[in-house]
Amino acid sequence: MEPPVTVLTVSPQMKEILAQPGYIKSDKVHGGQRLRELYRAESINLDARALSEFGFRVFTGHLDGVKDAVERGIAPPLSGTETAYETSYASLAILGAQRIQQGPPGSMRYRETLEYLFKKGMPPDIGDIVGNTALHHATTCPHPKDDLTRCLPENGANVNHQNRYGEICIMGSMQLNLIPAIDILMEYGADLDLPDADDWTARKHYLCCGPQVTALVTKWIRKRSGEQAPREEKRCDECGLATDSLKNCARCKILRYCSVECQKRQWPTHKKTCQSFSLANTVTLKPYYQVGAVTMPTADLIRTRMGNPSQTESWTEKRTRAAHVPKGLHKKGGKTVVIKVQVPWTGDPRIKSQGDLMVYNKTRDFACTIRRGDAPEEYDRISEVVRTQGVNGAKAYFSAELESKDRLVVKVSEVLAAQPW
Repeated sequence: MEPPVTVLTVSPQMKEILAQPGYIKSDKVHGGQRLRELYRAESINLDARALSEFGFRVFTGHLDGVKDAVERGIAPPLSGTETAYETSYASLAILGAQRIQQGPPGSMRYRETLEYLFKKGMPPDIGDIVGNTALHHATTCPHPKDDLTRCLPENGANVNHQNRYGEICIMGSMQLNLIPAIDILMEYGADLDLPDADDWTARKHYLCCGPQVTALVTKWIRKRSGEQAPREEKRCDECGLATDSLKNCARCKILRYCSVECQKRQWPTHKKTCQSFSLANTVTLKPYYQVGAVTMPTADLIRTRMGNPSQTESWTEKRTRAAHVPKGLHKKGGKTVVIKVQVPWTGDPRIKSQGDLMVYNKTRDFACTIRRGDAPEEYDRISEVVRTQGVNGAKAYFSAELESKDRLVVKVSEVLAAQPW
C-alpha cells in the first residue's frame, strides 16, 4: 500500500484556534464560529484521488478491495486517519457515500464496508481536528444516508460524543431538520441536556427548529418518561394501522379509527374516558380574519439566512396566509378541525397578556387570530392552557369544532400531542 497523501489544508488561523484547551466557544475571542467557517470552506477541497489506495477504496465503498487489503495484511491500522483533517476511515466511508453519485465497478457498498471494518476492529468514534466523528458527518449533511446513520450506533458509535465545540450530533440534525436522523439519535439515547461550549443544549435548541423537530423530540421525551399524548401518531387508536382514512370518534373528536370494527373493539375501554364537547371542557372563541396578513415559518427563514436547506417550496400563498375564511362549512354541524394555537411570544407584559392568538389548521384552509376583547374570559382560559401545557408555553394543539366562520369551539380539556406542522 502507498503511504497516505496529505490532502486538505489546516491554515495557521485554524491551528491557532485549535490550540486552545477544552471546548471552543463561538464568540470572537475564542473563535469557534470562525473555525467552523474555515473548516467548512476547506472541506469541499477533499480530493479522493489524493487518498491512499486503501482510503480510496473505503471512500468509494469498494468492499472487495477493502477486504483484500485487510486480509492480506497490507491495510494501514484501522485506528489511523488520513488527510490533514485527520479523517478516520469510518468518516471517509460516510463522506464518500454523501458525495459520490456513481462509483467505479464494485463500489458503493458502503454499509457492508462499514460493517466489515467494524468487525475487524475499526473504532467508530475517532474525531478529526474539530472532533467530528463519522456520526457527526452522517447526521449533519443536507443529503443524509439514513441506513448508514443507523449502522454507526448499531456498531457502538457514541451519539453523545462531543466535538471541539462541545456539540453532540443531534444539534446539527435539528438545525437541518433531518427528521429520520433525529429519530435514530433519540432512539440510541441522545442527551438533550448535555451543554456545549456556549452552554446551549439540544433541549433548548429543538424548540427553535420548527414543528417537525418539535413534534418528534417531544414524542421521544414523553416516550422516555412513559407518557403518551392524544394523536401522537397518525394511526388507528385500536390496531395501530397507519392510514389516511382514519375517522374521528364521533363523541370526543380525538381518538381515531380505521374501521367501525376497531372502534367497537375499543369502546369498552374508551367509553370510560370519552367525553363529548361541553361547556365544562370547551371555550367558544370568535375568529377574526385580518385581511392581507401573512406569516412565514420562522425556523425555515432562519435556515435560509444561514445558508441551510429549508422547506421554502412549501411556503405557498395558502400556507402563509394568517387569515383565511374556510369554504364549504355546512349550515348545520360545522366542521371538526385540529388547530394550533400560538400565544404572543414576547417580553412585553401587555402584549403577552392581551396580544392576539394565532390559530390555524394543518392545511391553512382555516387561519385566523383571536382577540382578547371579543371574549376575555375564554381568551384567558385557552391562553393559560397553552402556557402551562403547551410546547415551551408557546403553542398547543387542540380538537375543535368550527360551527360557523364566526364561532370556534375548542376542547381545552385535552391537549393533543405536538404535530409536525
